[in-house]
Amino acid sequence: MHIDKRYIIHGFLPAFFSACFFAVMAACIKVASSELPTIQLVFLRSFIGLIIIIPFILPYGISSMKTSIFHMHVFRGLISISAMTCLYFAISNIGLSEATLLNAASPLFIALFAVPILNERINMRIFFILIIGFIGVIFILKPGTSMFTFAAIIGLCSGFFIACAKILIRYMARTEPVIRTVFYFSIFSTFYSGIAMFWFWQPITIFDLSIMVIAGICATFGQTLLTYAFTNNEASTVSPFTYVTVLIAMLFGWFGWGEIPDIGSGIGTILIIGSCLFLIFQDKLPSAWKMKKGSGQNNY
Repeated sequence: MHIDKRYIIHGFLPAFFSACFFAVMAACIKVASSELPTIQLVFLRSFIGLIIIIPFILPYGISSMKTSIFHMHVFRGLISISAMTCLYFAISNIGLSEATLLNAASPLFIALFAVPILNERINMRIFFILIIGFIGVIFILKPGTSMFTFAAIIGLCSGFFIACAKILIRYMARTEPVIRTVFYFSIFSTFYSGIAMFWFWQPITIFDLSIMVIAGICATFGQTLLTYAFTNNEASTVSPFTYVTVLIAMLFGWFGWGEIPDIGSGIGTILIIGSCLFLIFQDKLPSAWKMKKGSGQNNY
């Protein structure tokens, strides 16, 4: 059996460790959410990420950050902070594994939006896969029961906004290098959430601040490793590691908060991950939405 050492070093390892970093970030958000409001969590993660990214920008010079599509960065920042806010709110109020799983359901929305937005046709096989995926979502949301909550719907909205962010990033990648895209994301996510701090700021303990520093570091390093993996490999070999984050988050939820998925959640998890992996491996995402080399990804 031939093992591609290049893929192991430049694809598998960075993608795997990025998934671990994102799972640790989610667990940190879960811990800090017991004391801090969601928007403050978003601000602290964004501000810490901005501080971390600035030293990497300085060698390029401020002039390298000039862009001809500033308005797209403004809009992308709004979409991305919406995704982050929804994800963090869900993590704060529902199980860690359910929140990360609903966030990772974005490929379902990407394929679904192909028809009205891109005028692309979906064959019966893809239509069937989408039905299976959204049946899995229903198993997770559990409508009609006491477990069907507003927070779970918000968690699904994070997947929706992630899908929107991906098409923007894919479009912007035609002219924008990764470092510039990350820079403007950090600027606008800090700016947008910073405005809300005038109303939502809560006193923060050294412990919670330390937890959020860890969350910011993990998010930044996770993003960097994932971007590196996408830069050096095809998307279909890297994207599945998104679901490693879900599995690790499930373990954190189990050991840290005693979250044991019921049978319905287990079935939903299998259906969602299975349908999303099918779309990724079969390269059935709409052409304009495919994340090719150098495009980067977002897990926040």
